[in-house]
Amino acid sequence: MEANSSSATNPIRWGVAFKALLALRNDNDDTTHVFKIVDALRGESERAPLARMKQTEIGRKIIEEDRSLIETLADRERLRALPAGSLGREYLAFMEREGLSADGLADASVEGYGGRKLDPELRTFTTWARDSHDLWHVLSGYGRDPLGELCLLGVLYSQIRSTGTGFIALLGLLQVPFEYPGAPSVRAVLQGFYIGLRAESLMAQDWEAQLARPFEQVRRELGLARPDLYERSRPLHDARRSKSRAAVAAAEASAA
Repeated sequence: MEANSSSATNPIRWGVAFKALLALRNDNDDTTHVFKIVDALRGESERAPLARMKQTEIGRKIIEEDRSLIETLADRERLRALPAGSLGREYLAFMEREGLSADGLADASVEGYGGRKLDPELRTFTTWARDSHDLWHVLSGYGRDPLGELCLLGVLYSQIRSTGTGFIALLGLLQVPFEYPGAPSVRAVLQGFYIGLRAESLMAQDWEAQLARPFEQVRRELGLARPDLYERSRPLHDARRSKSRAAVAAAEASAA
């Protein structure tokens, strides 16, 4: 039986977390390991951000109405019909460019969480965070390269304070200087944390309504600063050193 440092209702499972971390280091492309780590280290860390979310009118509605984003974000024809320059169109362009689907993370989370049950409010909270993840990518300006994902974890941690997210981000700091030689990569991740700390709540947002609004206007209203340290770092990525098989394959293909 594993020792735990959380409450008896949801004990922290360090053994599961480290096992998933080792698997993630060997295969950065398998996001099920991320969800396993987050779930193993969840404890009661999400109770406080859930309570903060419910202090806002829209946040309370999202939780009480058990809202879901998945169908809205998966409806590409509806997104394509939105005005040019809107958040929805920028999101659609990102998803098509990256070859992603709105339900991709949902599938990974089902496997990663292993069928563990959360109470209804926490389930809605975690699902809302999961399904808005790629919207956060688009709005923050962080790409899906290893540093971009790590910087976004900085934003996520400062907004939600998930123990698992912080754990992954801290350990990721050991890898990024190796993958981004000569780049201010560590400072870029810390800047992500600072950006998330200064921004409005990205959880307590009516994303369905925001999708039709001008992208730049939404960014300004959310107070999302430009990630200039990440922008300086990204071109210095040496994908050959990456733990991501997809990144390595892309680098080899471009060099051929």
